[in-house]
Amino acid sequence: MGTTTAPSHEVDAMDKRLIVWTLDSSDCNVHSELLSFSESPISDRFQPSVQKAPDLEAGLLKLAAGDSDLLAMPASIMRGNEALIAESGCSVIGARSPRRPNLVLVSPNRLFYQPKSAIIVSDSNLVRRQFMRARPDLTVISPDDVTGARGKKAPSDDIDRARWLGQMLDSGIIDGFVISRAEYENSGQTERRHTLMTSSQERGGPHFLPKPYSDLIVIVARRGFPKAMAELVTEPEGNTVLWIQSRILGSLDEDLFELLGIQVRHRQVGSLIREAEEEKDLVMLDACHNPEGEVKEDEVRVEVRMEIISADGRRTLELHRLIPRSEFQHATISLLRDWGQLLAETSREVPRDHPSDALAPPFIQLHDS
Repeated sequence: MGTTTAPSHEVDAMDKRLIVWTLDSSDCNVHSELLSFSESPISDRFQPSVQKAPDLEAGLLKLAAGDSDLLAMPASIMRGNEALIAESGCSVIGARSPRRPNLVLVSPNRLFYQPKSAIIVSDSNLVRRQFMRARPDLTVISPDDVTGARGKKAPSDDIDRARWLGQMLDSGIIDGFVISRAEYENSGQTERRHTLMTSSQERGGPHFLPKPYSDLIVIVARRGFPKAMAELVTEPEGNTVLWIQSRILGSLDEDLFELLGIQVRHRQVGSLIREAEEEKDLVMLDACHNPEGEVKEDEVRVEVRMEIISADGRRTLELHRLIPRSEFQHATISLLRDWGQLLAETSREVPRDHPSDALAPPFIQLHDS
């Protein structure tokens, strides 16, 4: 796509119109989120008009031609299309904070009330490993491993597949399946849903870190979009999530993308201290104080949690950092170095102490043998 020269993109001072095109995915309802934003008090400073784009290329063409002011899309669509966005004369100016990054288990029963050998279905390699870690006695499979009536296989479309899995659940072929909250709503599910929480409800209990870019909406504009306006349509936490996750994903081998669980969020110091005191977490308590032992109540912390789970679900490689917001960019560089070293050391075979010794397997086996 070539670059199109468009009129100056200052929002008209007379009518304050802001035309926003949106691009949805099956697991991220961008349009409804931007509609809610357009009805919020902050939008009184301009008059947003929110419309749906048929696809990414059409949305970028509208933007480049000056027929729209912004294009909002899931960060998962942005990934891999950065060159196309740049070639159109546009750039990502920030993001909005994830509202619903957690997946849900669709089933009559919660995770720990599932019968032994219950069949749970997920199209995510990460989620299947998380379930095996929490309940090794379950049978956790991909939708491609499910066969319906007369040998019918799962549809390729995400929403159609969610409806089909609902039918498999109703017929007793499976005991539950995992989808996003958006897919649950868009597919018209009627069975109960159980949110897979990122933090365990009890010490040592199960937790489910989301997939990368979960429910993260990025905002694209033509180059030169007013900074003051960008700060109104993006959110500080969303910008932090986008910056950190993009750099983490950029440092990973492609085959590890689907295995990574990650959560980045802003945390108030007061809530962190209460959580640390409840869980008797001395490391977290220490992270909430400066070197003089004083609590820095006025500075938001950035919490970064990452994990990769072995193919059998038995071993987890996890990193957890609490970073003062003013230092998060520099701290992310250190985090990436530490994570890379940790991953390299734990996934390599243990060298022989003597030439006659057999090679010991790595601490964590990332791929199916």
